[in-house]
Amino acid sequence: MLQDLLRAVPWFAHLDATILSHMAVRLGQRHLAPSEVLFNQGDISYDCFVILSGAMEVLTFVNGTEHRLEVYDAGQIIGEMALIDRSPRSATVRAVDESHLVVITEADFKTLIGSNPELAMNMLRNSTTRVRNTNQRMISDLERKNAELLKAYQQLKAAQAELIRLNRIEQEMAVARQIQESFLPRALPQPTGWQVSAYSRGAQAVGGDFYDCIELSDGRLGLVVADACGKGVTAALFVALSRSLLRAASLAPWIFQGGMVLDAESILTGALWLVNDYICREHAESNMFITLFYAVLDPRSGDLVYVNAGHNPPLQVDGPGLHIRELQEGTLPIGIMASQEFVAQRAHIAPGERLILFTDGITEAMNAVGEPFNDDRFHAALRAGTDHASQALVDLVIHQVDAYAAGAPQADDMTLMVVSRVA
Repeated sequence: MLQDLLRAVPWFAHLDATILSHMAVRLGQRHLAPSEVLFNQGDISYDCFVILSGAMEVLTFVNGTEHRLEVYDAGQIIGEMALIDRSPRSATVRAVDESHLVVITEADFKTLIGSNPELAMNMLRNSTTRVRNTNQRMISDLERKNAELLKAYQQLKAAQAELIRLNRIEQEMAVARQIQESFLPRALPQPTGWQVSAYSRGAQAVGGDFYDCIELSDGRLGLVVADACGKGVTAALFVALSRSLLRAASLAPWIFQGGMVLDAESILTGALWLVNDYICREHAESNMFITLFYAVLDPRSGDLVYVNAGHNPPLQVDGPGLHIRELQEGTLPIGIMASQEFVAQRAHIAPGERLILFTDGITEAMNAVGEPFNDDRFHAALRAGTDHASQALVDLVIHQVDAYAAGAPQADDMTLMVVSRVA
């Protein structure tokens, strides 16, 4: 019976039996299924409820997000705030599980208070405790949110500082890229009867490849293609050092010895010995080295004297493109062993033939599935461009490499030089 259920509730335990019996007849009841709403925040109603069984959760919504404030169990009263101050419901109340409640109207509430003043004091204590708990919870939430905001602000400041740092690095890298590009010849000499063209592209902002075409004494040309180990800033700094040393060492005898004409072999071996000795002696701890092909070409005769210091063997291609042969390899790369002896070798470029200098970024360019462009495709591209001028052949090869890669990230720096004897 409802009277027995009410007697088990602390709110009604001390009521006179007659009053309790009378109220049991008058009080309404609510049965709620799990997740069923008793009332919504903002509703206008002035009843309160006593939970006989089950549990009810008190919810509020902030910016559309649901927040649980409290859970009330059997024996507790809920909703009395609206009944006392006749204000809209301050929160939404929803059943956690199947629940049974009795409804206390304003008239019933007055009867209860009038018959048992202690009940009013208990209700006041209950409301005060609830407000105090809510306030404490709000203060704790504010402190937590303040800590979260402070942390977010600190993270934002750190991210902003990191962004500024990265922007500064990007600007510095752009300057470094411009400086490195300025190291490459602005214009390549074009001796009568010859065409010289070249292309270089780094895999990163700055690269480890370089080429050069040094105008030596007596109309000869120093042809250089090199590849420093690694990529990025470290390789770029090593390239700058090596390129400057090599050019200075190649031109020094002619400039400082009264314009004395040296034989090609002396220019090659002397310059390479100086560069290698300096790097091994001053920068051995960096474990850096550079592969390099350096040749002295006499445009009048087509004679070529060269040293290959661990680099990809250049290709000599006949006019029809039927025969492609590799020039012989030579010594260790620059920077491996001090006091290394550099032995010059010789070749001859006949009219109609080409000399192809390149780095492995050409043949080892990868497609999306990791397959290299390889030597066969490179040779096929050279044969396809037998009737092309030097610059057109450079453009053809680079286009075919890029088409093969089909947007895959560039794995290594790429450099290509084409030297054609057209007459």
